[in-house]
Amino acid sequence: MSKTNTLTANAQDFARSANVSIDRAAENASEALDTAHVAADQAITKMQYSTKAMVDKTPGLVDLAVERVKDVGQRSKAFAAETTALAKDKALQVADQTSDRIRQDPLKSVLIAVAAGAALATVATYVAQRRQQR
Repeated sequence: MSKTNTLTANAQDFARSANVSIDRAAENASEALDTAHVAADQAITKMQYSTKAMVDKTPGLVDLAVERVKDVGQRSKAFAAETTALAKDKALQVADQTSDRIRQDPLKSVLIAVAAGAALATVATYVAQRRQQR
């Protein structure tokens, strides 16, 4: 296999790895938003129970409070959906840009991948050593 073919294959592997990493990041962002959504729902439910306890004391204010809580919940859901969509769009955009750059200059891409791998290995080694010292 020639050097160019090897570099192209390595660049393609790097692009696939980058795409997988970006997909994971988008999934993690989506999971974080889902977790935030669940926490918001739990907080809303807790507030609703507290609000119900105050019904006897202030009937008019309770209706207003319930409406505001519902509004906050709806806005939170909309924000979570919008943020997830933006994160996925950005991840796809970065993946496309990465693939384009790799196609334009595969040798440079391979060298960057090697440097990035070495940096990650150094960080991983450092973290492992720190954990062992504890």
